[in-house]
Amino acid sequence: MKFARKIRLKTWVNWLASKFIIYIFTCFTAQASVENIQQEINENWYFHKGDLKLLAATSSENQEKLWRKINIPHDWSIENLAASQSPFTPNSIDAYDTGYVVGGIGWYKKNIPLNELAKFESVMLHFGGVYLNSEVYLNGQLIGGQHNGYTAFEINIEPYLNYQGDNTLAVKVNNNHLNSRWYSGSGIYRPISIHFHQSSYQKTDSPFITTEVFDNSAKVNLLSEVIVSQRKVNSRILKTEIFDTESNLVSFQQQKLKAQVKQQNLKIELIINQAKLWQPGKPYLYLAKQSIIEDGQIIHSQTRHFGIRTLNFDPEQGLLINNNPIKLKGMNLHHDNYLLGAAAYQAAEERKVRIILDAGFNAVRTSHNPPSKAFLNAADQQGLLVISEAFDAWNQQKWDHKNDYSSRFIQDWQTDLTNFIKRDRSHPSIIMWSIGNEIPEQTSDLGAKTAKKLIQVVNKLDPSRPATIGANTSDTWSDKLLSQFSVVGYNYQEFNYLKDRERFPNRLMYGSETYSNRAFEYWQYVEKYPFIIGDFVWTGWDYIGEASIGWTGYAPEWKGLAPFPWTLAYCGELDVLGNKRPSAYYRDVLWKTGKNKISAFIESPFPSLQPAQNPDWYLHWVQPDLHPSWTWPGQENKALNVLVYSAYPEVELFLNGQSLGKKATSKATEYKTSYSVPYQAGLLEAIGYDSAGNTQGRWQLKTSQQAKKISLSAEKLNLTPDGRDLVYITAQLLDENDHTVYYWDYDLELNLSVSGAGELIALGNANPASVEGFQVNQRNTFRGKLVAVVKSLKNQIGQVTVSATAKGLKPAEVILTSFQQE
Repeated sequence: MKFARKIRLKTWVNWLASKFIIYIFTCFTAQASVENIQQEINENWYFHKGDLKLLAATSSENQEKLWRKINIPHDWSIENLAASQSPFTPNSIDAYDTGYVVGGIGWYKKNIPLNELAKFESVMLHFGGVYLNSEVYLNGQLIGGQHNGYTAFEINIEPYLNYQGDNTLAVKVNNNHLNSRWYSGSGIYRPISIHFHQSSYQKTDSPFITTEVFDNSAKVNLLSEVIVSQRKVNSRILKTEIFDTESNLVSFQQQKLKAQVKQQNLKIELIINQAKLWQPGKPYLYLAKQSIIEDGQIIHSQTRHFGIRTLNFDPEQGLLINNNPIKLKGMNLHHDNYLLGAAAYQAAEERKVRIILDAGFNAVRTSHNPPSKAFLNAADQQGLLVISEAFDAWNQQKWDHKNDYSSRFIQDWQTDLTNFIKRDRSHPSIIMWSIGNEIPEQTSDLGAKTAKKLIQVVNKLDPSRPATIGANTSDTWSDKLLSQFSVVGYNYQEFNYLKDRERFPNRLMYGSETYSNRAFEYWQYVEKYPFIIGDFVWTGWDYIGEASIGWTGYAPEWKGLAPFPWTLAYCGELDVLGNKRPSAYYRDVLWKTGKNKISAFIESPFPSLQPAQNPDWYLHWVQPDLHPSWTWPGQENKALNVLVYSAYPEVELFLNGQSLGKKATSKATEYKTSYSVPYQAGLLEAIGYDSAGNTQGRWQLKTSQQAKKISLSAEKLNLTPDGRDLVYITAQLLDENDHTVYYWDYDLELNLSVSGAGELIALGNANPASVEGFQVNQRNTFRGKLVAVVKSLKNQIGQVTVSATAKGLKPAEVILTSFQQE
């Protein structure tokens, strides 16, 4: 189901180029009829990395040496540095916090010419996200901007337009360092759209939709914010229609608009009979379409998908969705897309949600900032639950991050929080609003007073969901703050669950951050106590920044992590490419997902990465050094530790057909057991048995030789020729027997090439300590794998051929097709 707004457009686009001016102009021509126009303006921008004088940055002239053409979304921090084949540098001001990348200043500009006959009542320029400290100029005049790098914002640019010719739009972005504890990216990394209104229109985030469910029907409540034109017309109507997934009209209503009132908030109630419910894993989305009709002519239409579902947070029964109790199998998730940096491509966000669900998770906490609209759309479509988080800091900075959100909190929090909630409050996937994470002043009167103000705004804008917080101190220390919440997130504070429950019997709780290596312990609380509604591991998907927290941990007194060239946290249940790590397979067993009911992994007999771990460091986020490989050259006849995860009551391990004994696995053993196995090359097999002794599951690991060939597998074979669609392709090393090559000494450099109706935009692996660049066609595998991202070319249809080669290996090829899909 597509979420693109289907608005009638009477516009033509004229592409102009000359040897003097090489801007790409999007031209809108006035029509005889009055109509509103909405269009994305993500293509053919010009970008300059570094600062410029205002005149040079905002001039309609272009110097090729200063500017290069790019498309939005764009993140310059993931691009190779000047005179380098890498975006990483040991001289990074933010060092391990952001993964040794560089921020700084960048300028974007684009021309928007208008026909002199076109006149608009408003022209709203909408930014999905700009990191950080953006300033927006039109024709050299500062007209607005945004300090927050994650919340969407819009500006009415109509008063500043030149109707007689070109209009130069310029955006200055300043990622001023020491503002983030993780990789943020830099630039206009989320989409931009422009909304031309010649008459009455709805605000961008309208309508706000809530639902009520009855026995055989549902009520849909819409709150619509309409700006009424002062043009004289005989009649003005707001028409509301609701369609099911087959485009059948299931309910509608018409309501007159008042001619004398410019801004009107209209409440509409519609009934849907035999309504289908949105629920986790089985989402059903309706489409609400609202049209403003003046004198019989539709002059503005706006659509929004929504789901019908109920939320109930009950102190005794826990969380209920559609009156069914549910436990949150959650992960924390940063916003970056690794190979693409922070660039929020719709296809990348959809892929992310799909992989999260496939791994057995049903919920995400968007730590510690608002996610992209594309991510939430995907969550709605696929049935993922979301705790959407607003801030990582309030009044006080964290550590030495003097430019974090605390530097603007007092001035901006109310606007940012309002925009955050109003943009996303119609998403059925969102179940709570988190207003903060590990706030430094959480134990003080200032923290309590601040929380009260934030909660009031949340409750006013969206009474259908509770406000929550991720707190890393509880018990009596933070009572003044936490007592204001009906649902509280505990960061690594599970030892206070029961004590706090005694003092606050109506409080619901969840583990907002928990350690992966204690998954069983945390989940026992969730299973046993209804008021503990879920668990969110830190972290679900590996990310750039906090480099090495999952390998070395933090130095004593929190004084640092591993040095360059470490760039990744390496603490995810999934690696940065979305592959399941051993801890994610354990969750299959712990959560009874029905997948991978038995799995086995080998603990490396020596550190598989450097530097070696120091036991005096804080190792809370470190996972065991486990590997899905039975290839250990040089370890012949030496004992290796084999860890088996099992949902079956009994397991048996075999090496080359010889039994190494049966062992019981159950809740009493935390669903795991281990064997000490003298290494011999061949086949290691774990078999799971039911209580009657019948074989129910198998897991095999085969010794591989060095690579002899390459396998290419595409996650999909079709592309849409819109210049934005993506396909991820995995290159896997295989030996002569087609066994997967994993052992690190067997990694090789591969060459990737793409021809036809697509282009290679990124190439990378999951190596947490690599500083290789991504905008290349040649990279090393890591544990046998390399992933390429191919993007469609706009308006080009036909085959896309992806080839992989390496010295001495049999090459591989996969063919994709780019065509206009229905």
